[in-house]
Amino acid sequence: MRRRVGRECWCGAGSARLVADVRVPDGASFPLVQCEQCKVYALHPAPSDAVLARYYLNEYYGKSRRKFVGPIAKAVDVFQGGRAHWVDGHLRQWHRGSFKRGRQPRLLDVGCGNGGFLMQMRDRGYDVEGTEWTAESARRIPSGARVPIHVGDLLTLDLPEHSFDAITLWHVFEHLRKPDETLEKIYRLLKPGGLLFLAMPNHESWQATRFGTNWFHLDPPRHLHGFGVKSLLVLLTIKRLQWLRVSTFSLEQNPYGFLQSLLNSLGYPRDRAYSVLKGTSRDALGTKLKDLSLVALLAPFAILHSLVEWLAGSGATMTVVAQKRGRD
Repeated sequence: MRRRVGRECWCGAGSARLVADVRVPDGASFPLVQCEQCKVYALHPAPSDAVLARYYLNEYYGKSRRKFVGPIAKAVDVFQGGRAHWVDGHLRQWHRGSFKRGRQPRLLDVGCGNGGFLMQMRDRGYDVEGTEWTAESARRIPSGARVPIHVGDLLTLDLPEHSFDAITLWHVFEHLRKPDETLEKIYRLLKPGGLLFLAMPNHESWQATRFGTNWFHLDPPRHLHGFGVKSLLVLLTIKRLQWLRVSTFSLEQNPYGFLQSLLNSLGYPRDRAYSVLKGTSRDALGTKLKDLSLVALLAPFAILHSLVEWLAGSGATMTVVAQKRGRD
């Protein structure tokens, strides 16, 4: 029997069940609970700002502005281009001809990282803006990118309401302390008919169930909340955002998630291979080469497994499109 703990949830529930104490490489552990009603996961009690700051050091963002080493960084650029194409297609489908001639559609990317996605959208004719939590992380965006960046938590930023045609959060939502309040802010920022794009780990996936506390996408303590398709639908409905579609297919995220989770479960140091791909590993060259060889050897199997997961509707990450319908 899982131990019950007191936790107020946006769905109205007042208690949750302790799922596990998740241990990280430095020996610390964080309690993961699941709401008894809407089934959302959360670290509870949530780590303090001081604790989180230790886990958002420069190594988290990678050795360079692009986060990953050469070939992987190039692959990420390709995926960002595909993401921009996908978003542009959805906006044109749902708005059809409603974008007035001569007006650039406005898009806000929350937690925009190195700005690669925003620059892709800018090149497609969008008026783009981004947010980053700190001035230090915002410096990863090239100075000549011509992309306005707002520094700070979205909840504290003074942005004009009803002004954006689209808002995107790519693997940012799970990092938020107050995802429910953030959705309220997003609702106010979107124009009527505006679209919200959310991508995040799928805690109802096969990977999450199979690997448990060894799951790569669990990532404590940086991931403060964990959603599945059902629990996210509950929150979006509460916040008056209409669910349009969901996909659990991602060649960018799912195969590596399976591969690293498998290595974690076999007893390798947690997420060690990932640090090699980011160029932040301090291990000996022989250890790095061993990790890269394992990644290359297991990659075809990881891709095949991810395709099977997706066909079963249970991919390890999910991308959701929701819409602000009508007027306030």
